[in-house]
Amino acid sequence: MSLVDRFIDVSSRAIPLRALVVRKLVQHFPIGSYPVRLNASAVDRPWYGWCLFHAAEEAKKLGHNAVTAVEMGVAGGNGLVCLCNHRREIEKLLEIEIVLAGFDSGSGLPPSNDPRDQLYALPSGSYEMDKEALEKCIAGRAELVLGDVSRTVRQWEPRADAPLGAVYFDLDFYSSTMSALSILVKQNVLPRIWCYLDDISGYPDTAVTDGIGVPAAIRDFNLSPERQICKDHIMQSHSFRGHVYEKWHDQIYTYHRFTHPTYNVCLANEKHQLRLGI
Repeated sequence: MSLVDRFIDVSSRAIPLRALVVRKLVQHFPIGSYPVRLNASAVDRPWYGWCLFHAAEEAKKLGHNAVTAVEMGVAGGNGLVCLCNHRREIEKLLEIEIVLAGFDSGSGLPPSNDPRDQLYALPSGSYEMDKEALEKCIAGRAELVLGDVSRTVRQWEPRADAPLGAVYFDLDFYSSTMSALSILVKQNVLPRIWCYLDDISGYPDTAVTDGIGVPAAIRDFNLSPERQICKDHIMQSHSFRGHVYEKWHDQIYTYHRFTHPTYNVCLANEKHQLRLGI
């Protein structure tokens, strides 16, 4: 680890104010290696980088030359643009191609009568997209898939040589999230898919519980014993090592396809060993 990397890593374990100052400086002047900046949250929207980096790493270890990442709920498009920026660094570092796609209605939250969609706090039409501006911004960098997610997810497939490895869910509604979760059961996917769930928690006005919204969608999706999308406990140990806890740590989930043909393929290069200390 270089001296710059050591400084960033140590600073990320400091008191929140110092950590925040260091992060902002490193984000503005990107020094140090990408993995160290990512671990220190010294990147824009680190949850985007976290899922994308580890999905690309998994794909690489399984022998793939490309991997796909999808954002479900693009809205204004800032997240998708951020994802494009993370891709540039990860592709260079890991020498793997990353294919990006963003799903959205284009016209904001759809009409709904389902009480699990928290209609008391989320008016239909919210988060409408400026399609022309966004398409111009991401041209050649990401695919934009517009329409009702229940239809577009069924019709869309990852590129044959680029299995799905990361999904960012930000659709707010229970109904839309349930439709979007079906992307995980497609055939061309990695055995484990890194997921970010923006709406797994909420605010006083959304009054999120286990029975409504995104938590309810996750619960219902997990009814099948062959698949599970659950909170990833690596983030707990990540914080335990001394890094400052952040809300997004609780929003990282992992989807496991237990029946995937490469699920049990070991990704470690050599056996783990603990030597007796004398």
